Amino acid sequence: MLGDWLDGSGSINALVQASIASSGTADSFIKACHVTKTRHAHQVTAASVHILLQHAYDEYKLELDANAEMLSLEQWCQVRSQQSIQFYYWWKTLSLETMMLLYVRSLREGNFKLYVECLMQIVPWMFALDHTHYSRWLPIHIRDMSLLPKTHPAVFAEFCNGKFVVQKTQNSFSCMAIDQCHEQNNADVKGSTGGAIGLMTNPVALERWMVTGPEVARMVTEFESLLAGTKSSDHRHHEQHSAVQATFLKEVKSLVSVFEEMGNPFLEQSNDLLVLDTKDILDASVAEAVRKVEALGVEQYQKFVEERLVKCEKPVTDVISKNNLPLLKHTPSKGSSKQKMQIEALKSSGGRYRVVGIDTSILPEESVWYRYQSGIEQTSIPNPAQTEYRPLPTSHCGQH
Repeated sequence: MLGDWLDGSGSINALVQASIASSGTADSFIKACHVTKTRHAHQVTAASVHILLQHAYDEYKLELDANAEMLSLEQWCQVRSQQSIQFYYWWKTLSLETMMLLYVRSLREGNFKLYVECLMQIVPWMFALDHTHYSRWLPIHIRDMSLLPKTHPAVFAEFCNGKFVVQKTQNSFSCMAIDQCHEQNNADVKGSTGGAIGLMTNPVALERWMVTGPEVARMVTEFESLLAGTKSSDHRHHEQHSAVQATFLKEVKSLVSVFEEMGNPFLEQSNDLLVLDTKDILDASVAEAVRKVEALGVEQYQKFVEERLVKCEKPVTDVISKNNLPLLKHTPSKGSSKQKMQIEALKSSGGRYRVVGIDTSILPEESVWYRYQSGIEQTSIPNPAQTEYRPLPTSHCGQH
């Protein structure tokens, strides 16, 4: 989702210039090919964009007249987002990245209420940006989780205590989603032997795998911990160590410097939406799509819930229409190429075939091409374009 929003904005080139990632790795962030690296890139970007926002707000306060009323940061952002589409885009980018990082926090801390709230904010963007599967099934999951206090109060109480995630270690901020835990257990058990591949065709072997897999994973983990020696009493998250923090600070400073060299987007005064690194002006349709994307997603999400989950007028599996919004990665459809236009002109030339690049003044008057180009005896001269576009040679078409 964030990749769709940021693709074409120039942020990827900024990460490369700041030496945070190589060109190939930075391009992979758009598709989130590597979850950990992509999340780290969004952490650095969110921190850098927030610093740029603070710099712009500080400049606003310095330029403010002595008798003028000073707006709060939130009020100032609201006003500026109405004045500048560039400001709105990057302000919304900061909001999206913060929302996704809050979702990660809800899993790492086992905060169930924050988990549901984040999903409710994320799902409209899934509708707006045409992520069909998430658009179809996330509303159902959200509705199930929201109804837990009434339908299954005991389960809801356990979820509020953090039992909807798994904590394999005693380290802080290290809980994980259940499906991620299953993947790690499967990796521990299967090793390099292929694991569960082929078990789907053997029900007995599959049931044995399901029952014994978690226990085997536990034994492997305990054995590896014994080989590693005594357990450490330091239960901090691995990103809390000073070396990691110093590297993160260095990367944020580097990215802020690159952003400022390209131009702080929160200081932009024009009404155009610009690509950050090239300063290309994007089409007005792109700016309009950026303005309406969130409201469109909210409307479609509410309509989906009303029609398919409340009134049940449509099945859940019914088609979800795509929006195909022209965002920053969108390339306007090109018009007809010059060659295609020439071909169309020749087809509709009314029987007169003009040869491009031939000067008839240098041809002898008795030349067929001279007579044809000059319009002399057109009826007696065959039109070369008559057989130009036949699918088969003339001899195969019955014409000799």
